[in-house]
Amino acid sequence: MQVDEFNPMVGLEGRASLLTNLGKALEANPQFFGQDARPGNLIDFLQASSIKEGSTQRVSVAPLWAALIEGLSPIWPATRTMLGGISLGDVWPCSALNASSKAEGDNLVPFHKLTGWITYSLLEPMEKILGWKFEGVEDMTGLPEYRNGGLLVDFGVLTLRPNALSPHFYPDPKSTIPLLPPSHPAIVEWRAMTVIELDRIADAIRQKLGITAAELTLAQVLESATWKGGREIARKKRPETGGPPIDIESDGTVF
Repeated sequence: MQVDEFNPMVGLEGRASLLTNLGKALEANPQFFGQDARPGNLIDFLQASSIKEGSTQRVSVAPLWAALIEGLSPIWPATRTMLGGISLGDVWPCSALNASSKAEGDNLVPFHKLTGWITYSLLEPMEKILGWKFEGVEDMTGLPEYRNGGLLVDFGVLTLRPNALSPHFYPDPKSTIPLLPPSHPAIVEWRAMTVIELDRIADAIRQKLGITAAELTLAQVLESATWKGGREIARKKRPETGGPPIDIESDGTVF
């Protein structure tokens, strides 16, 4: 590989582990990936639940999401949040919900950022190449990652509470950028608010332009506005790194 001390890759071990576990997940879920354990067999799985209307193949996004959530669940680190003996992946307890929680799991916030990213990435080529029409895409959320979330912090929409973090979360004495684990309450709340604000941003843009959600999807807003905007404002504010205003300790599965 091209990775060395001069060209590092964040979370390399975690990324390698994901690939190793991916093979096991494909073999363990033939209902989604076929007896030969190939990702492309998802096409057959989705087609079986689709509806043919004239020349249009209508496919619900729900079976695709279910296949990715259930079929790829074995790839996530076993150290993640567990519920009912199952590792939930990108799901984290939120301390702000503890007071209102009545049952086990009520304080958990599901993000599934990488699964959402995969889903968005698969929808477009399947629609363009296969001519399918996916329905229910509006039920998907925005991606709670450092570019979208960083945009909100850099523009002052979201801010850390004064003195919310102890000094040891600032490992570089020359930097004001904190470094936090993904389980830290500030990160969980930041990501949760990012999902909420992305919906609000998309609605505001549509209202400004006088168009509907069908004409400007959330995925289009993410790609052309918030993610790109987050990268550009980060480069402007931190030209030496172009990094986010809050760093997350990444193992290659959360970033």
